[in-house]
Amino acid sequence: MILDLGLTSVFVTNRLDAAIQELDILFNTETTQLIGNPRFGTFFEQFLWELNPVPNDIKKYIIEKISNNTLYANQLDTYVHVEVLQGEIRNIYNVVISITDPDTTEKQSRVYQFR
Repeated sequence: MILDLGLTSVFVTNRLDAAIQELDILFNTETTQLIGNPRFGTFFEQFLWELNPVPNDIKKYIIEKISNNTLYANQLDTYVHVEVLQGEIRNIYNVVISITDPDTTEKQSRVYQFR
């Protein structure tokens, strides 16, 4: 599988790498940026100003986005952990997503921080 990212081609050799790439694209795309598919992408700004943040709310949101917008991450075992850090002005969400390929038991984790 070859992903063309502009001037550079990236070779993705397995499902786990493809799933990580999907997450990066999903979390770095806002919901209004993809013409023709306004539901693709994420909008974390809605959670950052909550006075009483609930990590489970953002965890449900992330799981829903992954299930509706990814192909490879849905085929693998995905675990989402969300931690809320109190920032000086607004909340900071530290999100750890661990993906395991059940066929090979290979595992990768990715950390995202939304502020």
